[in-house]
Amino acid sequence: MKRIFTLLVLFATVAVSQTYRTVSIAQIQTVPMDSLKLADSLGIGSTRFRLQTSPFFGSTIPPAVVRETVQVVALVAVPPKVITYTGGGRTLALVDTGAAGSLPWTGLFVRYPGDSSQADADNMYSIEKGDIIRITGYVDEFPLNNMNSISQFVPLVGKFIDILSSGNPIPAPYRTSITTFNKGANPGGKVMFSTGEPYEAKQVEFTNLTVVAQLNTARGTWVVSDAEGNTLSMYDWSYYFTIGHGSVVTPGDPNYKVPPVGTKIDTLRGYIATSSGSESNRGYRICPIWPSDVVYGKIAPGLTTHRRNPVIVGKDSQAVITAKVYKQTSAVVSGAPLASQQLVYSVNNGAWQTVNMSAPGASDSISSGTIPAQAPGSTVRYFVRVADTDNQVTLLANSGALTQYDSSKGFFFYTVVDRSTKPVLAPSDIQATAYINGRSPYVGAIDSVGGVITADTSALRISPLTAAGANAWYIQSGTAPFSGLWLTGPDSIMTKFKMGDSVVVTGTIQENFDVTRLGNITKGRVVTSGKPIPAPLKFKTERFGDAASNGNLDAEPYEGMLVRFDSVTVTAIDPVFAEPTEYWISNSSQAILVRRDGRNTYSNQLADTAVGMTIVKVGNKFASVTGVLYYSNGRYKVAPRTNADYVGFNPNSIRRTNTVASEYALEQNYPNPFNPSTTVRYSIPMEGMVSVKVFNIVGQEVATLVNDVQSAGTYSVTFDASTLASGMYLYRISSGGYTQVRKMLLLK
Repeated sequence: MKRIFTLLVLFATVAVSQTYRTVSIAQIQTVPMDSLKLADSLGIGSTRFRLQTSPFFGSTIPPAVVRETVQVVALVAVPPKVITYTGGGRTLALVDTGAAGSLPWTGLFVRYPGDSSQADADNMYSIEKGDIIRITGYVDEFPLNNMNSISQFVPLVGKFIDILSSGNPIPAPYRTSITTFNKGANPGGKVMFSTGEPYEAKQVEFTNLTVVAQLNTARGTWVVSDAEGNTLSMYDWSYYFTIGHGSVVTPGDPNYKVPPVGTKIDTLRGYIATSSGSESNRGYRICPIWPSDVVYGKIAPGLTTHRRNPVIVGKDSQAVITAKVYKQTSAVVSGAPLASQQLVYSVNNGAWQTVNMSAPGASDSISSGTIPAQAPGSTVRYFVRVADTDNQVTLLANSGALTQYDSSKGFFFYTVVDRSTKPVLAPSDIQATAYINGRSPYVGAIDSVGGVITADTSALRISPLTAAGANAWYIQSGTAPFSGLWLTGPDSIMTKFKMGDSVVVTGTIQENFDVTRLGNITKGRVVTSGKPIPAPLKFKTERFGDAASNGNLDAEPYEGMLVRFDSVTVTAIDPVFAEPTEYWISNSSQAILVRRDGRNTYSNQLADTAVGMTIVKVGNKFASVTGVLYYSNGRYKVAPRTNADYVGFNPNSIRRTNTVASEYALEQNYPNPFNPSTTVRYSIPMEGMVSVKVFNIVGQEVATLVNDVQSAGTYSVTFDASTLASGMYLYRISSGGYTQVRKMLLLK
């Protein structure tokens, strides 16, 4: 009865209600394809997040908040209290009405901002699946300044939601493939904005997938892969597919069971969304909503816990390989009995040879096989293969976190070492790999390694600035690829080592969030002191940009080594949601993140002026930046050590020449033509985000002069083109919906 009553109240009051422009979801969501293709090229780490935001998402910088309130008439695909990421279940999934609802760009999430009692008063909890409603509000993006943001419709609190009709059919899901959204193993793969964004908030359907990893065991999320190794992470938005989440935990359906690794999924349906925080670099996510959205198939045999003894194989030594092998049985599906378990190996890239492994132990399910002794210097690669009586096969091929069952991403391997001639390993023995999973072949081994200290406590903090950071110490054994290594151990051992010391240390070879290091160091000695520190290798920043995922064979060989980037510009000061102290520098088409773990006085945080630090801003330049190459949170980074690693700081001064401006304006640069620098003046009449960028004649961005929030006034900024070729360039201002482009001529 309440449902009918609220309709009567609505029709009685609608005549006196304020009217707003009515728009379709397609109008709200559609983004120009050229913007999305540019987003493809820039990658998920880019700060140019507005390339993929709704055109109805206005400025949210006070006091210039510009967000049009609009009215939408749409079909409810998911009603309240099913999507649980908002407290009280105040979330809807809508699609455009009629035939349009089956097209791209026609899905939209609604996130009600009020409390439960107000939502009830506004008719939110009367809404059911299949209703067509009229709802009034504005468009927001979450999280802000993040390429992985999602458009959300925010209803006006206190504005009654009109139910126009009920029992309408929901459009069938769009059948597609993972590569519409992500290519490769994410994080680290490529996010496809140009093909994925049209299906944001839309129901899609995939077939023939396999669960390859458990993602968040506390919440019950998991990762699926297609046959080519492209991955997509599931997200627990629905009550029916979560164990529980939230700072105040919202429990999920007690009947929900997490599918184990190896489970085949015949059909997976859900709504396309994104995530924030530490998981934002996973790209698009699939959110199954209803219990029937996951159709399980068969389950492959379980195959985990690879071990090799010895880890580092010496002359005349066999290698005993063990793994845990078992029939998988879970609450969602039960596997068939095991039929065979095999160890498959190759020597020096020769033909594959097969060894039958022992039957798994009754108590521990451990199976073993032996690779015969090989000559010193031989490289052996191998994998374990298990099959069941239902012809389901599992390969355990490498130790990658998401790639361990994908032989195209590499194999377990080792090189036979003659310890009589090599009692101490070099960093390259530990680091070198031919595979894109980036893993050391000797994880878990306890051994000794030697090299020259390149970063001690005078260069890097003993503890990193944040959890995902670098810290003292590092060694290098030269400038060849794979010659650097991170060291961690107790201060009682490590603090005696100084830069330039040639040392030998003993510890455990580890992978720490995809960074190879020698940890748990138990002893170390200085062989000689005063050795020259290897010269940094010069690179373009694009080599380590977003296109370079972990293990990228153009980037991974320089992990832990000193690298240098010449003629760099600060392109963003807050590009990473989870790491606000990192900033971007660039001297090419893609930027690299700068870690602030060094003993230097450069910072991107304004509050650090209180402790005497130099604050870097967008457009600042350095003749060069040197540091240790690091990797964390899905991206390569550079960690400068002391101020000596920053050379030729040029603040590219932005001056405010007047505090009053009546209109937006971009003036002609002066002088023009110029060599090598010129001044650009512009005006903004209200506080807001300001972007001033320079492009070459074919439209490629060559410099960012301004990318910051500025108060009203007239400004001037200097553009230094000393690293550019002569020719015509374009410069553009964007602020508060205003855009203006002018030409400038560089003559050298």
